[in-house]
Amino acid sequence: MKFIIFDLDDTLLRGDCEREWINFLFSKGLLKDPETILNKFDLEYRKGELDFVEYSSFIQKPIKGLSREKVNIFVDEFIQKKIKNLTDSLTKELLAEAKSASKVLIASGSHDFLVRRIANFFGINSSIGTPVEIKNDIFSGKLSGEPTFAQGKVRAVEKWCSQNNQKIKESVFYSDSINDLPMLEACGLPIVVDPDEKLKKISEERAYRIINR
Repeated sequence: MKFIIFDLDDTLLRGDCEREWINFLFSKGLLKDPETILNKFDLEYRKGELDFVEYSSFIQKPIKGLSREKVNIFVDEFIQKKIKNLTDSLTKELLAEAKSASKVLIASGSHDFLVRRIANFFGINSSIGTPVEIKNDIFSGKLSGEPTFAQGKVRAVEKWCSQNNQKIKESVFYSDSINDLPMLEACGLPIVVDPDEKLKKISEERAYRIINR
């Protein structure tokens, strides 16, 4: 029984969904030009030094105080207009690979309100993302649990596996980032996709399979 887990950004997607999401909100006039701070966060992420609380506060600021329904309308519009920017031939190959598996899970550090609807768009029923807090159907701008980032992603996947009769050690896991090294070590078969320099070095030393876009 094949069990596949995909990281989302720069793995299943060709690019970062939250960066595209913020640029989409900028195009709608919901925030000021975000390029400088996005570049700062990207650099910190790739160094493994991201302050996730600061990052999450920035990502959620434009939707803080909005209803779940309103945010979902924005997300669906975003997917329809921008998903082509985030997919390529490898995306199609990986989605085709997913059809051969009995279980497929997207496990992303991106916020769950985005991850869930992107997964649904791709026909993948199960997803994990950093959990946002919604009170009385309104986005509070806060998190409701641990970010699904680095070791936090492993804990979230282990919890999901215990609830879905799966074993993380029997999974095939795809990722691009050194931040997912704990997941790559926890899974049964690690596969790296266009890895960053730190992960590429480790992958070559450990003979992980490497896929290039």
